Amino acid sequence: METVQQHAQQLAHSEAALQVLKSILDSMGEGVIVADQQSKLLFVNPAAEQILGDRHVLLQSEGREEPLESLLQPDRITPYAIADLPLIRAIRGESVDATEMYVCPILEAQGTEGIWLRVTARPIRGENGSLRGGVAVFHNITAIKTTEDALRQSEARSRQQTQTLEQTLRELQQTQAQLVQTEKMSSLGQLVAGVAHEINNPVNFIHGNIFPAEQYIQDLLALIDLYQQHYPDPVAEIQAETERIDLPFVAEDLPKLLQSLKMGADRIRQIVRSLRNFSRHDESDMKPVDIHEGIDSTLMILRDRLKSKSELPSIVVCKSYGALPSVECYAGQLNQVFMNILSNAIDALEMGVGRRSLAATSADKTSADVTRYPHSATPTIQIQTEKRDSRVIIRIADNAGGMPEDVRTRLFDPFFTTKPIGKGTGLGLYISYQIVVDRHGGTLTCRSEPEQGTEFCIEIPILPASSDRKSHLSEPDISAPFTFSHNG
Repeated sequence: METVQQHAQQLAHSEAALQVLKSILDSMGEGVIVADQQSKLLFVNPAAEQILGDRHVLLQSEGREEPLESLLQPDRITPYAIADLPLIRAIRGESVDATEMYVCPILEAQGTEGIWLRVTARPIRGENGSLRGGVAVFHNITAIKTTEDALRQSEARSRQQTQTLEQTLRELQQTQAQLVQTEKMSSLGQLVAGVAHEINNPVNFIHGNIFPAEQYIQDLLALIDLYQQHYPDPVAEIQAETERIDLPFVAEDLPKLLQSLKMGADRIRQIVRSLRNFSRHDESDMKPVDIHEGIDSTLMILRDRLKSKSELPSIVVCKSYGALPSVECYAGQLNQVFMNILSNAIDALEMGVGRRSLAATSADKTSADVTRYPHSATPTIQIQTEKRDSRVIIRIADNAGGMPEDVRTRLFDPFFTTKPIGKGTGLGLYISYQIVVDRHGGTLTCRSEPEQGTEFCIEIPILPASSDRKSHLSEPDISAPFTFSHNG
């Protein structure tokens, strides 16, 4: 009888303890779910029911083997396999700490949202250490995840806005620098055109008067000769003056002097024409232009830089001009491109990094047979033009020693320069690229071999390219090197 009473007391004590434990679990804000070794749910506290609603049945894996489509791993894509559920792992004897899972909304409940859970699970063992089941404790972290997602999106937007602002700033800096450079070139063009105009008027006056002056002098010399024929014995005073001025020499040299004046005036007129052709500041529309005239005008502007200096020999310019038609283009802008490329070539040659020339080659040689840049002691610039189909190609090469590949690939980047501070802005080739590619629908490429030489290839259509044609322009053939001729 006592044994029965003892058992009854123990049972009552156990039930009281269980009731206390249940009260504790019921009062917890975290969800608690307990399952036996067969994965059958034994206990679900009110917090779990409140958090999950009807979803707590999803956590009951008794008799199931297929993945639970409504329970997703943190990527919100991969369904949880039954064996990977925290509660099932705890039933197997594992301890699971703070793992996250996403519980999809119930389809039957319109307007419901999925929830995020953070789950911790532990195995339940008997007195002898045997596994009796598992317990999972979890809480709803949807608000935290929503805040984290919002923060990530905000950070992403901030990064995007920062990148956009940085890109806008770079573009503004490039545009500002380009406007300054363009304004400089425009001012230079106006100055050159103004000077050329002011010089042109008196030069034309001088040139126009040389011919009549030459006729007058010939008439006067003929008259003196006639006097000498009819009066061979002039008075002593005339004879003395004739000897003093050396009349025979004057009569012989004066026509030569006039011829020299005429040549000088012609040279000045040629320079004026070149200056006016180079500037072309009043031509805002495309017009048919002689490309060779633009190149020659640019070379004339750079003539002084091509001359020999104290420590540098003169730079040889070899021109190999093909038969080109007039090209409809912005002449002043193309002249700026020629100026930038030729100036860079002269700068490179003046630095003295190698003195090499491009090799002579024929069309039937393979690249393996051709040595494009054999050694030469003469600094040289080679200019070649040709017409190919509906476009013209201008190649400008130097033998200044070339450049490394990492420099060549950045040549057309804005503000990139290898020149010392104060010697270059890094905008010349950038603007040249925009003029050729954007303004004329052409291509501007560079080929360079270290310790040998550099070649720029300009390709532009003879007639303005339509928007459809611009996207289908073929790449220029830059494989054929120059043949140096010394008749330029």
